[in-house]
Amino acid sequence: MANTSRTTVKQVLDDIQVRLPHEFTKENLFVWINETMKKIYKDIALEDCYSFLTSPEQDIYSLPDNCSVDMITSVTISSNDSSKSNKEGWGDFKELRSYIPDERMTIAGYFDGTEGTIGIYPIPQEIKKVFVYYLKKPKMITSEDDYIEVDDNFIDLVKYNVMSIIAMNGYNPDIELANEYILLYNNLVNKANESKNEQQQRYPIIRNVNRKRRRRF
Repeated sequence: MANTSRTTVKQVLDDIQVRLPHEFTKENLFVWINETMKKIYKDIALEDCYSFLTSPEQDIYSLPDNCSVDMITSVTISSNDSSKSNKEGWGDFKELRSYIPDERMTIAGYFDGTEGTIGIYPIPQEIKKVFVYYLKKPKMITSEDDYIEVDDNFIDLVKYNVMSIIAMNGYNPDIELANEYILLYNNLVNKANESKNEQQQRYPIIRNVNRKRRRRF
């Protein structure tokens, strides 16, 4: 989201306490906010792109902090290398397949990864360019002074989801109230996605690949 909020965790919690008085601990609320942030980033599909250059004989490369391997949607590699004789740029980009355990990867060109790294196979023998497209993972909050990293227009998403969790917990769960907050959350998610789609249509990203979601293991 473009306009990252400068709303703090404390401001969100104070507003929730006013709207829905409760006695849950900060530890509970922090966990629920972090769960909510993951849900928001997934529901709105906040995508980012990271690129790097390969090195001959190197297979493992680092990923940015906000990229989780299981959230990678596509990986592409250039057909050309960066040799001085190459005057045509990087050429076309080929989409790499995700490695599937226990399946023989007989066709060259796939990627694998662990948390924080990605492997490119077969091991590049030349300097090529790789693009990694992924759904961003949110920064987890640890204190009341942390900022909530969502678009300022949609900060209520955090409040609605946390309030739905609060309403469903405790000794006397209020399912009807929880459903009302869930409805408000879903309506705002739809609005956020509509806004994002309009922006993408206005400023399209040119990608000569088929967008595929990485297999979940």
